[in-house]
Amino acid sequence: MEHARSRKSRRRPGVVLSALLLAASLVTGACSSGDEPEADSGPVTISWGWWSNTPEKDALYRKWLDGFEAANPNIKIKSEFLPWDAYWDKVKTTTAGGNAYDVVGLCSCFAASYFDNEVFADLKKMDGYGDAIKGAQPGPVGVFGWKDKQYAMPVGISVPLIGYNKDLFKAAGVATPDPAVPMTFDAFKEMAKKLTKVDGAGKVTQYALHPGSLNFWESLIAMRGGSMYDNFVSPSKVTVNSPQGIAGLADYASLFTDKIVPPMDEQRENQWLNGDLDSLRTGKVAMARVGPWNFADIAAKSPNIGVFPLPKAGDNLVLYSGANGYAISAESEHPKQAWEFLKWMLKTENQVEFAKFSDVPVDAEALKKLPDFITPKDFAPTLLASVPAFRPGLLTVKEELGKDVGLIIDDLGRGKLTPEQAAGEIEKKGNALLSQ
Repeated sequence: MEHARSRKSRRRPGVVLSALLLAASLVTGACSSGDEPEADSGPVTISWGWWSNTPEKDALYRKWLDGFEAANPNIKIKSEFLPWDAYWDKVKTTTAGGNAYDVVGLCSCFAASYFDNEVFADLKKMDGYGDAIKGAQPGPVGVFGWKDKQYAMPVGISVPLIGYNKDLFKAAGVATPDPAVPMTFDAFKEMAKKLTKVDGAGKVTQYALHPGSLNFWESLIAMRGGSMYDNFVSPSKVTVNSPQGIAGLADYASLFTDKIVPPMDEQRENQWLNGDLDSLRTGKVAMARVGPWNFADIAAKSPNIGVFPLPKAGDNLVLYSGANGYAISAESEHPKQAWEFLKWMLKTENQVEFAKFSDVPVDAEALKKLPDFITPKDFAPTLLASVPAFRPGLLTVKEELGKDVGLIIDDLGRGKLTPEQAAGEIEKKGNALLSQ
């Protein structure tokens, strides 16, 4: 399928001459005997990019791609895994230069500016689009929708869980949390206070929770009945400055005043590592974010780590997180073959294989089968209890918005701002930016 921004807008030297030569060859062919067989064009190779996690996970990813090649012998995938920052630098420069991967791996956290610049193909125009998405959950699909177009398809969603160090819980005399029923936020704080350790000099030697990458304040605001924005996808207004929004910010600030989490500056200085699996492995942090992307590593190397759902404030659990997926470059020379890959990765059996080493599947049938294949198996109840709470995180072309909010949240954590002041600052700066 041809795309408006591909060959029409980027005419290459020699196209007219090539067309004339092609026409001449067709005339010659029409006059021949027709006994000569057509030349075998061989398999088409499409380029594919993703960010690297670990060598072990990259190898599992490549094995998954091998499954596509086995099912589609006329399409080969030239894969490239790059470190996070290097990957996004390359995506930025190659999409601007018109030489991006045929299949571009995307995190929803960085997708908006690419969608707005129309550097990817509108998948709604692809043959069989309706059939391709019929088994997918509408929420994750909607994350990659933009102005009535579909610029990418989700391959999985990132569902955060609370990972905990069983040894530290046992040493503190704290009971194992329920793996499927979220505890209340107040109960969570009371439990957490028992997991923060202070030495004789008053120095904290163990923290209960490292909140890095959780974006916990967004979820707490929502669970208190408020919202950061009128819409997390392309917001037009900041709405956090309400009694409910302020209550959620107060919940978040209490994690610092009660010494449940490390001071903000110590987090920024990486004294307690990054707030994920590495923090739990130090033996100095009792709880931190983990997700399905960590499960294989936990099963192989860290049997002392368990999981439970994030606590809920109010009646319902809400988890703001992201989705990962694939787009097709609008400049791709092989859009049909790239589309074959996207259709393949959405099939139930291929979603199951993907979920064995990465994110929660977006296919509804694959999700139902999750208890049968997830490892460790005792993590399945936590994951299934958390998936319905997933909400897409911020998706906006105003990239400064997330940065500005983050700086204000940092000052809230430092105690430099009250929850009321933080809500007012977020509203003032956010709306000024969104109105530009």
